[in-house]
Amino acid sequence: MKMEGGVASKSRVLVLMLSVLLLVGAGCAAWEKSRDTSEETGEKKSEVEAPAPVYYDFVDILIPAELSLVKKSSFVYSTPSFSAGVLVFEGYVQGESLVNFFTTNMPKDGWTLKSSFRYRRVILSFEKEERSCLVSVAEFPLKTRVEIWVAPQMAASVP
Repeated sequence: MKMEGGVASKSRVLVLMLSVLLLVGAGCAAWEKSRDTSEETGEKKSEVEAPAPVYYDFVDILIPAELSLVKKSSFVYSTPSFSAGVLVFEGYVQGESLVNFFTTNMPKDGWTLKSSFRYRRVILSFEKEERSCLVSVAEFPLKTRVEIWVAPQMAASVP
């Protein structure tokens, strides 16, 4: 059976248009599903908590997990009952965020904020029992440097 040339070409065009329509529809459905999955993943990411802060050589000074210890710049003197020295950390953290972290967490470990210096760098001075602690936070173009200095307090001399 022979078809007219016009009907055959119209049928081909119709089949081609339906095929394109199905492909476009399937592609949009896959793209929408991918977008939904990434949105769900994004929501789950925002629910994930930041890494927990940790204690290093000074068991009563909490350090944000985003900071890394710089061993070559740190030194600590330890005895069974006492530790003193300096710990140096670096990381990609905003300075003001670190200042807030230390002013919030140091009192939880029994430290009292006694004074502070601000602007070019921030220095926080804390005291606890017979020890002093200076926390220095300095921002640089590619990193922030934190120094934790712990020393025994000197006994007040009586004249």
